[in-house]
Amino acid sequence: MELLAYSAGVDISADDFDACIEGVYDTRATKVIATRKFKNTAAGFKQFDKWLFRKAKQKTLLQIGMEATGRYHEGLAYYLFAAGYRISIILPNKIKHFAYSVNQYSKNDALDARLIAAYVSKHVPGTWQPISESMRDLRELSRERQALIKQRTQTKNRLKALKAGYAPLKKTVARLTEQVDFLNRQLKQVDAEMAQITERDETLSDNFNLLVSIPHIGAVSAYTIMAETDCFNLFVNRNQLIKYAGLDVIEKQSGSSVRGRTKISKRGNAHLRSAPYAGLNAIMRTQSVFVDTYTAALERGMHPKQARTAVVRQLLRVAFGVVKSGRPYCEADHRNRSVKEVGEHSGSPTVTDLVA
Repeated sequence: MELLAYSAGVDISADDFDACIEGVYDTRATKVIATRKFKNTAAGFKQFDKWLFRKAKQKTLLQIGMEATGRYHEGLAYYLFAAGYRISIILPNKIKHFAYSVNQYSKNDALDARLIAAYVSKHVPGTWQPISESMRDLRELSRERQALIKQRTQTKNRLKALKAGYAPLKKTVARLTEQVDFLNRQLKQVDAEMAQITERDETLSDNFNLLVSIPHIGAVSAYTIMAETDCFNLFVNRNQLIKYAGLDVIEKQSGSSVRGRTKISKRGNAHLRSAPYAGLNAIMRTQSVFVDTYTAALERGMHPKQARTAVVRQLLRVAFGVVKSGRPYCEADHRNRSVKEVGEHSGSPTVTDLVA
């Protein structure tokens, strides 16, 4: 048998990571070459690098896969990228379903590393590219803002409930009010920092101006979209974008007996899905084309919340077309196009390259 390639699987946690190297041969057979555990530290990264060199001597034949596990994988991923390795960041649910497909239901770190190596061998996932420093900072601030909004909402609800009760304690009311004011100040600081990052980066600034030309996409939603999609560099087509956002429709119907409820998958990026798209709660009072989408959804029997989700799905499709074409949103073009191409400009990859 002739060795064609190496694949390495890494199952990483906060403190350490398990690694497995697998050889791929010309007969399509695979064989585990080595396994080992390392510390999730700078010293552990260096040991892992030396181990890879000993066990898989040809770096050009090696591809390393690891799961997207919150932030725990980021240090190793950036280290390996800087060292010149090919890396793939894989969603955990893909590894989970792959395990089921090979009848592997047991779970531990060593087994997971071997499964990831096998997945890389069989599916050869795309190579990971790190985002720019400006984009990384923007993403951190955008997510911090969402956390602050959530915290402020919780505090406001507590304050409202307290005031509605009998003889609320004045000191508690004062502290909660102070917390709301503090969170408001932090939100203003985060907004100012996001604006500064965008203004300093020409690519971010250009894409920001394109996005805010679209109705219902304000400054904050534009920051979120750019941060969570790397200005759409992560996607070839709009269908990938919709799946990434978890807005793809899941149907459960088969024959005459199965009539499940149709719903969105919610399996994607929750930050992108829950971005604050401006004016959607009062969309019927606007004059944009998106009102037609909202009305049509209601006529099909959707709840208002579901109808707004349909509008968000369309907004992301249009945002993709606008950014890829490099031309600001034009309502006349939007209205004149068919439902399939709505809101997209000729020459946009979403029109000329509609791949699944």
